[in-house]
Amino acid sequence: MRQDKVDTQLDRKSKTAVPAVEKALDVLELLAGSPDGLTMNEIVDALGRTMGELYRVVVFLADRGYLQQNVETSRYALTLKLFELSHTHDPTERLIAAGLPMLERIAAGTRQSCHLGVLNRTNVLVLASVQSPLPAGYSVRTGALFPVEQTSSGHVILAFSSAETQKRYIGRLPKGDRDATKARLERIRLNGFEDTPSTMIYGVRNLCVPVLDTRGVTAAITSGFIEQHDVAASADAVLATIRLTALELSRSLGFRPETSPFEAALSL
Repeated sequence: MRQDKVDTQLDRKSKTAVPAVEKALDVLELLAGSPDGLTMNEIVDALGRTMGELYRVVVFLADRGYLQQNVETSRYALTLKLFELSHTHDPTERLIAAGLPMLERIAAGTRQSCHLGVLNRTNVLVLASVQSPLPAGYSVRTGALFPVEQTSSGHVILAFSSAETQKRYIGRLPKGDRDATKARLERIRLNGFEDTPSTMIYGVRNLCVPVLDTRGVTAAITSGFIEQHDVAASADAVLATIRLTALELSRSLGFRPETSPFEAALSL
């Protein structure tokens, strides 16, 4: 078969398949905001489409177990199937699986170590860490726990957390530390990153950027930058690399910058 004929057939299929997917997603998103369910007529009216466009889509989604119709009210509502699918893969495992190759790329390109940290109550847990390829350097052990107040990762995650989460954290601090911490979180949120000397290791400069998913901030990527004679990149270049990588990782987790209140802070 000629290639141009194959391309024409594929193009024809894509033009008919994509609208069907779009309509199915429209139905699912509509019903996600309608806990009591909607009748077929209500779905048609809400989406501004015809019965002919949506009837088979709704019936198909019900047949596949995504929707359930109440026999008494004729209303369609979401089942738990989407919830079950979303929990097929542990979110932490997904974060590590997506993030580790990116950390390896950062380390190889910048010749600096880097790690991925998450909040674990009042600590930061290092989920993954990649050492610098240089013979000597500084790195953080995978699985290590650090008190939030000693880390850039913890403060960066908190800076992009809810106001209530920040309030609880600041409320546990000594009164003399609260104003400085509040200002630090505001500065991080405004800048979209933190660039500060390590409070634990002299000579290490923490470069830290948030990672976000569909729910909000989920982790932080940090590089413990140290000056060496044969470094491949400056601190500013390393920070730029980390910011780009964090945005790439965030996108892979479902984060959409164009709909986020953090778009301005996270843009380069």
